[in-house]
Amino acid sequence: MSVTADTVAVGKAVVVSVVPRSNAGVPVGGALTVMVTLSGGSSSGQLSGVRFFAFDSSYRATYVAAAPGTLLRVSATVDGRTLSASRTIAVRAALPQAFTFCSNTGEVCTFTGRRDVRLVAEGGQSFTQPFYGAVPCAAGGYARGFTGAPAANYTRCEIGALQTRATANGVTGMAGLEAATLFVPLGDDGFSQQLVRASAFTGVPSGEGSFRMTCELATMDFFDPIVSPNAPNSSHLHMFFGNAGIVPSSTAGSLATSGAGTCTGGTVNRTGYWVPALFDVRTNDVITPSYAIIYYKTGFNVEPASVRSIPSGLVMIAGDAKNVGREQVVNQLPVATWECEQSASNSTGSVPSCPVGDVVRLVINFPQCWDGVNLDSDTHKSHVAYPNYRSGVERSTCPASHPVMLPIITEIFRWPVTMGMNTAFWRLSSDMYSLSTRGGYSAHADWMHGWAPDFLNVLV
Repeated sequence: MSVTADTVAVGKAVVVSVVPRSNAGVPVGGALTVMVTLSGGSSSGQLSGVRFFAFDSSYRATYVAAAPGTLLRVSATVDGRTLSASRTIAVRAALPQAFTFCSNTGEVCTFTGRRDVRLVAEGGQSFTQPFYGAVPCAAGGYARGFTGAPAANYTRCEIGALQTRATANGVTGMAGLEAATLFVPLGDDGFSQQLVRASAFTGVPSGEGSFRMTCELATMDFFDPIVSPNAPNSSHLHMFFGNAGIVPSSTAGSLATSGAGTCTGGTVNRTGYWVPALFDVRTNDVITPSYAIIYYKTGFNVEPASVRSIPSGLVMIAGDAKNVGREQVVNQLPVATWECEQSASNSTGSVPSCPVGDVVRLVINFPQCWDGVNLDSDTHKSHVAYPNYRSGVERSTCPASHPVMLPIITEIFRWPVTMGMNTAFWRLSSDMYSLSTRGGYSAHADWMHGWAPDFLNVLV
């Protein structure tokens, strides 16, 4: 039996691992009853149930610390027999926030998630403000820069710890997410105004159109306004990008008229973009995304002149939440693709093995053919379709049942792989299948219209 750490701070977690072996030292496997218990001590927290992991033949339970106290004794039984070895866990109070160097002034301070960023002056004075993802390290003159910083000779920026919030797991046990309390990363506040500027095209026309923007995380929660409207704690855990004001009762109409925007352009684009969250099944840690990249494009070899603007009120889902063990492809077009951003990886429809320092990417392509009538459907899919793909001179076209060609929307979600992570243990919160099958096959994403129509029409 082992624990990932013998001391844990309040709000953090440790994992207890048991690997039963035969007399010959060979792991026995998954047909055993293993229990983990805590006794003695005055520390308090929550211990999850025990689950078996075929990856390394281990049985694991997660302990989330809630209050400091004296040592806890960790014991385990295998098929009713108590292991002779035991471990201890000490819970300590959370330490004051520590800041680390990020960048010098005149550079961009880049990091993952929402953090306090401290602007430090030559004389030691400092000014702190929260940011998500990045900030130009200077006191003024930037749209996303520090506001209200007093005049000083600032020399550097420092960053604090990743900011999270504790939330009750609304679907305990779903997809292997066992912990009763989860710590989900906080999102960006977004902008409450339109951020646009005049631009002139200076390149050479190619006959294809493409517009790209980045979107910060808005929030994480257990709801889905498309599949389960008005129903909190009814869905697997989602990551939401775009409209920072999205709630279980949101509609395309409400998004278009309210909420700050976390995408480039602010409230020009209040669209809701969401996808199941990724987590480490060993620890129940929710993986923090960096940002999403959203494309609006002509499409895969379609006639550009046939593309029409997207109707206000449209909602849709791409991908299959019930998919297991296969790549998602429709009409030769990729629907959901996993990849490593920097290193070579062969997509098999599941989370790839990306090394530390790389970025795991999930690419979702939405249907771009609309029936011309319905803004939604019972399945949230049947009112839209994928084109009949053709290569070469002959163009891809929409089926007769869905004759209106819209721009193709591609949502790209990014998760940096940091020290201590192993993507072999990553799963989507929608992966409702055996833990012996690699995570990621159930990839899907949602889109709920929230654009200011005039601006979207100009882009199209």
